[in-house]
Amino acid sequence: MELNETLAYGALGTGGVLLLFASQFAPIALLSIVCALLAYLFYRWGNIYVPFLVFQKKDIQVPYVFEISPSEDAVFKPVGDDYVATVFLNLDVYETMTNKNSEEMNDYAHYFERSISSIKDPVKISAILYERDMTRYAKIIEEKKAALEDKIAAERQKKKVDERAIEVLEREKLMWERRLDSLYKASERPRAVEYIVATSAFGPSRDAALSAAKTKAREIKATFAGGMSVNVDELTRNRMRSCFEWEFLSPEW
Repeated sequence: MELNETLAYGALGTGGVLLLFASQFAPIALLSIVCALLAYLFYRWGNIYVPFLVFQKKDIQVPYVFEISPSEDAVFKPVGDDYVATVFLNLDVYETMTNKNSEEMNDYAHYFERSISSIKDPVKISAILYERDMTRYAKIIEEKKAALEDKIAAERQKKKVDERAIEVLEREKLMWERRLDSLYKASERPRAVEYIVATSAFGPSRDAALSAAKTKAREIKATFAGGMSVNVDELTRNRMRSCFEWEFLSPEW
């Protein structure tokens, strides 16, 4: 319950108690009317009056009422009799604008605009910017590059070779190779960016809201994966918590 509602119910309760004694002392009835008026003002326009009453309070907190799903892959928030479920996605953007000419940058921007315009439901796209530990990061990239080489070799050994999948893997491998090359040449710690997509859906229950949000997330995943050739993964546990709880957003996120 918010502070304005608490004050409204408190004033209404006080007016009710004073009304019980109005038969013994008539002026008390006026006080009960004043309390009823205050209750209405707090309930109807409490967002205007309450800040003037608590302006000296230094630790005013804004209540965030939400809960995390048992599998820690979504956030629920009650809205009236319904629930809103929110799912968070991570976009692994392999392309970099530093190695493209003007025409290639315009083409990539067109792909992004086309992907965004095909999404019907509202989404929130955020960016998390942070510094990388070059030694630790270079080791991670080497491991990813080796894993990609294994995937490419496995794809080429299949009876029916998927050239589209190999192209995506090759582009990712090239991106990591360029990243390593620039990493070894750089004298300063590089910055990294993570793109986070949040999508929400209503439902009469937690399960219904989660099912609808997951459906939207799959549509968004297919849109970006097909339109921009990027990997899209759902964020869970601490990676998901870092989207809305600062203590989970470490310097080496």
